[in-house]
Amino acid sequence: MTFLGLLVISYFMILSPVSGADLPPHALRNIAPIAPSADFHIPGASLTPMLLAEWETDSRMGKAIQIVWGKEAVDKAPVTASRYQQKTYTFPTGAIRVLDFKKDTGGMVHAITTETAIFVLKGAGRVGVAGQVIEIGEGDAVNYPSGVLRGEGDATILAWTTTGTLNNEASKAMVIRAGDAKINHSAEWDVNGKRIRANAPDDLANAPTDAIRLTVKRYDFPGNSVRVALSKKGGPTSPTTGILDSLIYVTSGHLRFFQGDKVIEAVPGDAIREIAGEYHHWYRIEDSSFVATSSLPIQPFTQKQP
Repeated sequence: MTFLGLLVISYFMILSPVSGADLPPHALRNIAPIAPSADFHIPGASLTPMLLAEWETDSRMGKAIQIVWGKEAVDKAPVTASRYQQKTYTFPTGAIRVLDFKKDTGGMVHAITTETAIFVLKGAGRVGVAGQVIEIGEGDAVNYPSGVLRGEGDATILAWTTTGTLNNEASKAMVIRAGDAKINHSAEWDVNGKRIRANAPDDLANAPTDAIRLTVKRYDFPGNSVRVALSKKGGPTSPTTGILDSLIYVTSGHLRFFQGDKVIEAVPGDAIREIAGEYHHWYRIEDSSFVATSSLPIQPFTQKQP
């Protein structure tokens, strides 16, 4: 999605008298990105952070958030404005944005526009959820946030805009706290050339020391989920695929990712698109972690063989 396109939608959603309660949450937000990357891997080092500033102003329709971008415009913003950096990773089925706010540059002010979900990587703040302003902290996830994201300290927010889920009509705005997310442990290993997979506590306790271990913290929303994957060094994992794309942001470690006939290496700050219908697997060069959500695949959907 281009930033100009984002601003057009921002203007409509912040200033229009049509409220979010008049339309289902997915109606305005599940949109196809403009000029997406053709690659399934976008290195963070390949992106130049965008400088932005946002602040509250008075308009004929009441309070509004004004936004500018680029160094010259940001330098002219009011001293009370929130000045922050943003990286945007754009894929054909959705976009990932990483917003980095600092206390010394005005804290956090960000008008929610096209975001279908957000995850607090660091810090704390407040945002609208189903008509109420709630406090959110590190490790919390919000489905279909609204209003204005605010906070006084340092904070890093991961935000997705997706092209939809399998049941958009079931979508609703809600928050899941870090402590309420479901935790699933699993492992896989080979015995005489046969791959063994386990997730039962007793089986995991008896798994070999070189088993490929994974812990997934899952935030289940109606129609979608946010997943935090914590993986131990080792591999390769078993080839797998699905009926939805996964939009992934790497937060720690060093990973080797195989998809189709291509192989890439990913480090913190990189983004990956697991493509629905294409088989993929991982090799964890180091203990690693990432955060992901799902999005509708490109149609027509076809499933390839591993």
